[in-house]
Amino acid sequence: MKILEASGISKVFGGLTAVNKVDFHIDEHEIVSLIGPNGAGKTTFFNLLTGIYEPTEGRVDFLGAELKKSKPFEITKLGMARTFQNIRLFSSMTVLENVMVGQHCRTSSSIFDALLHLKRHKNEELRIRSVCEEILEFLDLTQYKDEIAVSLPYGIQRHVEIARAMASSPRLILLDEPAAGLNTNEKVEMTTLIRKIRDRGFTVLLIEHDMKLVMGISDRVAVLDYGNKIAEGKPEAIMKDERVIAAYLGKGAEPDA
Repeated sequence: MKILEASGISKVFGGLTAVNKVDFHIDEHEIVSLIGPNGAGKTTFFNLLTGIYEPTEGRVDFLGAELKKSKPFEITKLGMARTFQNIRLFSSMTVLENVMVGQHCRTSSSIFDALLHLKRHKNEELRIRSVCEEILEFLDLTQYKDEIAVSLPYGIQRHVEIARAMASSPRLILLDEPAAGLNTNEKVEMTTLIRKIRDRGFTVLLIEHDMKLVMGISDRVAVLDYGNKIAEGKPEAIMKDERVIAAYLGKGAEPDA
């Protein structure tokens, strides 16, 4: 089943075409990677899927509905969550509090319920806490739940940001360079974490520069170059594609370099 489909999607900034008539889809429970050199249009493409940018032309369908003019918070509520290349945790909040923020789109009580300390608000907060504590346990983060999130090692912060995305109860999680800034051991842990997320029933789309991680984890890989999709297929086919080698890896480069 196709969970997301982009049809002829383009984005033009002034006279610059950042994404050019790209067709793309993700099937449910897949891990799909989007790769390409710097400036290829990958993050712009993510922003088109998540409502930060509106396509100049083309359309995006998620769970069978067109995301025309949908705002980011509306898309999150529909079941699409994302992380960012630059970690965006709340600096004054604990790990648990940061993750609980991800449940905001699933709440029903109002600010008046909170101000008046109504039972409905208290019960909902208990439910949110329970959901988020279970996510922390699943990701082996329970020991950090009362720590200020930004005080933790960088690799742990990456995991916390993914936990917050999971807390919104998404069907599709978009990860923007989840291995950026991680050391070798942390990249292995990130690979394991992404597989765990997929095995739990989520669908995953990631932008990533680490080719060893991409080729080892992906069901499919799509490649952008100057905003154009130049290749798509199984990792083993992408590794041998001459257009990919020339555009992304460079002539004669090793795929896992």
